[in-house]
Amino acid sequence: MEQIYFGERIAAYRKEQGLTQEGLAQLLGVTNQAVSKWESDQCCPDIMLLPALADVFHITMDELFGRAVPERRLVPAEKQEDTVYVDGLPWPDDDDLRAVCYVGHRLVDHADVPGKRVSIGGLLNINMGGDGVELHFSGTVRDIHSAFGVVVKDSTIAGDVRADDGVECGDVGGSVTAGDGVTCGDVGGSVAAGDDVNCGSVGGSVQAGDDVNCGNVEGSVQAGDSIRCGNIGGNARAEDIVCAAIGGDAQADRIISGGKR
Repeated sequence: MEQIYFGERIAAYRKEQGLTQEGLAQLLGVTNQAVSKWESDQCCPDIMLLPALADVFHITMDELFGRAVPERRLVPAEKQEDTVYVDGLPWPDDDDLRAVCYVGHRLVDHADVPGKRVSIGGLLNINMGGDGVELHFSGTVRDIHSAFGVVVKDSTIAGDVRADDGVECGDVGGSVTAGDGVTCGDVGGSVAAGDDVNCGSVGGSVQAGDDVNCGNVEGSVQAGDSIRCGNIGGNARAEDIVCAAIGGDAQADRIISGGKR
């Protein structure tokens, strides 16, 4: 069997997420050279960066280190109706759509989704409209990991938000990663979005597939189109940049800034 080195694995997962070496470096708060050295196996990431690296790639630590994820034990079809699988899901492996709510590893509630809307235990609502599936949540929460869009309007999220679609929320204590756009309040960590980012201040870096509109950003900002924000602590790269001040280097067709921080 051909051996896959750690650096090759990092490069492969980075490309799966559509990230450049620079984009990954900005999300982790390291230099482009550091990512390049990881991928060429000249050195390894600091051990404290490994959980963040796995989060960016949406994988487990086992997968990051190349350990195979155990497959679910197969259950005979005639016994599926009454069987709890080893992964804790008390329903058959069929084609039905179900909404579930987990707290840690504990499945606290679930419901079939026969129509366009379903509520689970008064905790969350699933909307299936023209824009796809959204998780509408209210209450106390630390982290949110969702396979679809997230709408959290009545809560402050203490930890991270990760969604395969868009995110609409208030303040977030950790980082936000979304497959589509992000609209939120202040973010304590970094923000990475496939589309626009509209938010308050950001404690880390921002990467967006389209526009960025936000307050002050402690790290770097990279956008596919324009950047409109306050102070930027790190570098800035976009087609068009309008901001109060930039602490690092700036690359754009047009830059309007008050100067260096």
